[in-house]
Amino acid sequence: MKQQTQTKILGLTLIMLTLSMQAQLKERIKSHTAYLSSDELEGRGQGSKGIELAAAYIAKQFKNNGLKPHNGNSFYQKFSVPESIGLETNIIGYLDAAEPSDKSIVFTAHYDAYGIRKEPGQQDSIYNGARDNAVGVSALIELARTFANEKTPRHNIVFVATAAEEFGRHGSKYYVNNPLLPSNEIIICLNIDGLNVSGIRTDYFILPRQGIDFIDKVESILRPSGWHYNSPNWVDGLNKNFDTASFLSNGIPAVSIWVGDRLKDGSFAKPLPFGPIHTTEDEINKYWNWNGVEEHLQLYKTIADYFLENPNGIRVTNPKLFTED
Repeated sequence: MKQQTQTKILGLTLIMLTLSMQAQLKERIKSHTAYLSSDELEGRGQGSKGIELAAAYIAKQFKNNGLKPHNGNSFYQKFSVPESIGLETNIIGYLDAAEPSDKSIVFTAHYDAYGIRKEPGQQDSIYNGARDNAVGVSALIELARTFANEKTPRHNIVFVATAAEEFGRHGSKYYVNNPLLPSNEIIICLNIDGLNVSGIRTDYFILPRQGIDFIDKVESILRPSGWHYNSPNWVDGLNKNFDTASFLSNGIPAVSIWVGDRLKDGSFAKPLPFGPIHTTEDEINKYWNWNGVEEHLQLYKTIADYFLENPNGIRVTNPKLFTED
């Protein structure tokens, strides 16, 4: 009887600890997102004071999470943008492999947005970019924390907060051409562009659907966790719009993963009235439901864990689908 009681107490303690850790994760993501999408950061437009503040914040989080800077003591990777004055900055940190390896998994999330745009008759001129992509960068920061607190990975893990995505994917293009580790040894790029703030969901879809041979593999990886693959047809029109295209057009496997509207009981929730992206209404509002962020992060992590142990056998079958005209 005493042993059974102790076992029950231990089980309850573990449950409470898990719930506490999940709550802390959710609060950290909320805090990151609130700061990165605040008016203080001026919409994180190219060349703005706000985007410099965002870069400094991300670099500090990477350092605090135990990542190594990609260049000596600096997390910054500076690059120029055509027809732009000044330099933009990718923020790059990484975790070393347990044994020497040139292979890497690359996580990306762009941290730039549309900045300040004054339009006639428009009271709000700050494009805060909360869903696109302050919350995605927050997920990147917390994935870095999660991996840094685990055992040393079998292969390298690189975390890249890219700049200048919104107007030409310049940051991701620059990284592919100037990588921390050889581009031809990148196992897969997992791009976070948006994160689930609609509440707990059980279905997901992948961008792209075409030109790659590993959708079935991703399905098999996620199915045991209860995820259902359910892709809308409109995804096919977005092949060139995301940082994934910078990798895919060079033959490097890459995906962005979004969740849908399927609830745990199998029914589908109605879309929530979020502010549209690329507008001044893309801000945190009362409709945001943070209860699904941990599951979305775990979805990305589950895929990364698999490919860290099984780094071969996937490929881009048609890089031309992702090449700019």
